[in-house]
Amino acid sequence: MTTTSLASPRTRRGAKHTRPLGASRGEKRWLLWPPLIFFVVALGLPLIALVLQSFEEGAGSYLQIWSVPAFTSSLIRTVVLALIVMVITMILGSAYALAIVSSPAWLRIVLLAALILSLWTSIMVRSFGWMLLELPKGAIYWFLSTIGLSDEPVELYQTTIGMYPAMIAVMLPFAVLPVMTALQAIDKEQLSAATVFGAGPLLTFRTVTWPQILPSVISGGVLVFVMSLGFYVTPLLLGGPGNMTVSGVINSQMNQANRPELGAAMSILLVGGTMLIYLISDRLFKVSEKWG
Repeated sequence: MTTTSLASPRTRRGAKHTRPLGASRGEKRWLLWPPLIFFVVALGLPLIALVLQSFEEGAGSYLQIWSVPAFTSSLIRTVVLALIVMVITMILGSAYALAIVSSPAWLRIVLLAALILSLWTSIMVRSFGWMLLELPKGAIYWFLSTIGLSDEPVELYQTTIGMYPAMIAVMLPFAVLPVMTALQAIDKEQLSAATVFGAGPLLTFRTVTWPQILPSVISGGVLVFVMSLGFYVTPLLLGGPGNMTVSGVINSQMNQANRPELGAAMSILLVGGTMLIYLISDRLFKVSEKWG
């Protein structure tokens, strides 16, 4: 006689009604409400307000923005800035992640601490720090004059070139973290097998490591590009009024030109373009999976 047949009817009935582990479907629905409410209040309502404001004088605002020279030039400048920052941060982020994974324990802690400290520090504080570096007689000028290389003031502050180092430094953690996670997930036996079969470090990296971290490199680059499109503080402080990005032009339309409907139309165009780029990138490269 089997064990199942010896079980009492009460035991069998109780087993049928045993509640499965984890949250039920109804509980999961209730857990979704807080983030949905937060999403509607924090993002949905402001977007609706912007859309309504952009249509205060009809749909003509979306046509008038293209007749604003500052907007068209800033749009090109913003896209170029975002592309350059994306490419450089992808390269530096991959190198930084490789350094973290392959370094000794003490150096790994130092590199991680520097990365996390940079991520936790306010963007405003970091931008002011770069501004103090790039002032005509700031920290860079002091260093160059101290070692005797140059006594001339440094011409970096409020220039297009001056924006790039600060933007790259601000965005670098977002390119490092997904690559570092992908590197840590690589099976060490694959690396050992490549070494056993005579592959050198460069060949091992090209054939084993790089194909596995490439999706994470791309996802980090996409995130950096999308965030750079709407960046405001760093370009404003270091680029100056002559090198404004789209967000700076939107601010000037809202607060200085007294054309809130044009500023709202520019904002909707920027948000819509950013969301479209992200959705296409997520469809192609599964960006959300790398950060989820």
